Order: sequence, then C-alpha cells, then structure tokens
Amino acid sequence: MKKRLTKLLAALLAVLTLVAVLSMSSFAATRTQSKTYKTYTVLGDSVAAGYSHPGYDMNHNYNKVEWNLVPNTYPDIVRKAVKATTVHQLAHSGYRSTDLRALLYNDYNGDGMSPLRLPSWNDDARHMNYDQLNVLRSAFQDDIRNSDLITVNIGINDATQPLLIAVETVQRDLGILGSEALAFLNPITLLQETLNNAALLGTDGEFYLALAQAQLTATRNFPGNFDAIIERIHQLNPKAKVVVIGLYHASENETLPQGGFGIPIGDVLGNMYQQFNYYMREGSPYTGKYYTYVDVWGISSHMNDPSSPLYRADSHPTLTGHGQIADKVLAVLPTK
Repeated sequence: MKKRLTKLLAALLAVLTLVAVLSMSSFAATRTQSKTYKTYTVLGDSVAAGYSHPGYDMNHNYNKVEWNLVPNTYPDIVRKAVKATTVHQLAHSGYRSTDLRALLYNDYNGDGMSPLRLPSWNDDARHMNYDQLNVLRSAFQDDIRNSDLITVNIGINDATQPLLIAVETVQRDLGILGSEALAFLNPITLLQETLNNAALLGTDGEFYLALAQAQLTATRNFPGNFDAIIERIHQLNPKAKVVVIGLYHASENETLPQGGFGIPIGDVLGNMYQQFNYYMREGSPYTGKYYTYVDVWGISSHMNDPSSPLYRADSHPTLTGHGQIADKVLAVLPTK
C-alpha cells in the first residue's frame, strides 16, 4: 500500500511538473523574462513621448527626427525589459493618425492641419516644408525597416485636436487664436485651453456646429488612417513584432462650458476613444494578423490620480500609468 501511494505521488508530481513546464512556455513576458529584441521603434504622440515627466524635451522642433527616451515611461521600461540595444523614439506631441500616415507614405501629405505638427517653412504652420518632411519620411521608414519590435500609440489627438478647429471658427470675435496656437504644443493643454475659452462661447451656434463637424470628420478618418499605417509598417518590415496600444480616457466629467452644465465633452471624447479602440481591437482587417492589440483603458493619469501633483490639470499618464502600459505591452510578448 505504501509503495503504491509513493508511486501515485511520484506520478502526480511528474504531471504537475510537466504542466508547470508547459504553462511556463505559454506565459506572457514579464519585465524579467521578456524575449530579447535588438531594435525597438516607438511610434505615437505625447503619451509615448513621455510628456509631463522629467527628461521630456519641451523644445517642440517638428523638424527633429528622434527624441530622447524619458526615464521610467513605458518605452523606457519596455526597452529595458527586452534589452534593446537601439531605440528609435519617433513619438511626437501633437501627432494624429493623419500626420503619422504622412510620414510613412511618400505620396500622402496629410490635411490642412498637418503643417502644424510636421515641418513647415519658417515656422509658418500653413505651409509644409516638403524637403524637410522627406528627411523625416526617410528616417522613419528606415527605422521601421531595421526594427524587430514596434509599438504604435496613436489616436487621442484625432479626437482632441479638432476642438481647435472649432475655436478657430470664432477666433475673429474673441481674439483667442494666440493662446490656442500655443496650446498646440501639448494636446492635453489644448483640450484644457479650449474648454476654458469655450466658456465664452456658450451661446455661439457656429462654434458647436464646427465642433460637431470636426469630431465627425475625425471619427470617419481614423479607421482609414490606422489601416494605412499598419499596412505600411507591414510592407516595410513584415517580420517585426508590432504592438498597438489602445487609448485611455482621462477627461471624464468634463463639460463644455465647464462647471457641470452644457455639452458633456468628456462623454463625447470617451465615446470616440471607445470607437477607436473597438476598431483597433476588432474592426481592422489586420488585427491579430499584422499586430497585437493591448487594452490600457483605466490606467493612472494625472487627471484621475489624487496623489499626482498635476491632479485634474493634465491628462497624460503618471509614471504609474506608464508602468501599467508597459506591463500590458510585455504581457503580449513571448518569453525568452
């Protein structure tokens, strides 16, 4: 009886060991056991660029190709975990999907707002500097070709930047274009400035009409831009591991004008983000084929974290939020 029990326990231990080994082989990567990637390219906007954290370069030179990697932001955490020896930080504050698409295709020049974020002549945001744009295009596309890990984090500005268009429709009456132009430096500041200025526009029908039209246009254009971006990345480098990072929402309860009355702009933006996330997660013909999607809804941001010194003043992720994003990315990467 004792021998039989011993054999049974030995067999059980063997089965459990085998299950553990098999389970280990299917575990997602963590910060200590991630697969190694030699070259990592970061595509995105101010979230990926590490805005609002020490080390972020406030000199928004749109002619610049690569940017410094801000310590403890998600690209930096991912870089350390995968032991990348080369990182191409190509994310830039203010980029929309339209602008990123213009950088990946030599025959696509964006729209009327693109010169505000891409190279322009003598800082004249109404006239694109195509010579310098082609310099960026060449660099972006070469970096993608030479990468084995790429993260894409784009779309928030597609929803927030159109607010500027709406404000511009009445800037002649209020004379607020200057402050709004400065807000281009940071899409979240843009949102806050727009909400502040919009309090003066509470009865302006033209403003709300332009806002509705701009938001509708952004919603319509995002899927086509996103698919074009993913398709082009695959054309340039079909072997790279591509991770698409979803959008998060940190502007809940915001109203237009502010103060709890008026249009619930927080809900409007949240619905747009969810639509964009749904498309990236399930709607695109390339999901699960050319890229892996990760959901980061609900991460810690300055807007929703009372412990942040920028609480309710900035919608960018806290360093905790960046860590949460990094963990989501690493969770879909294979282990060593």
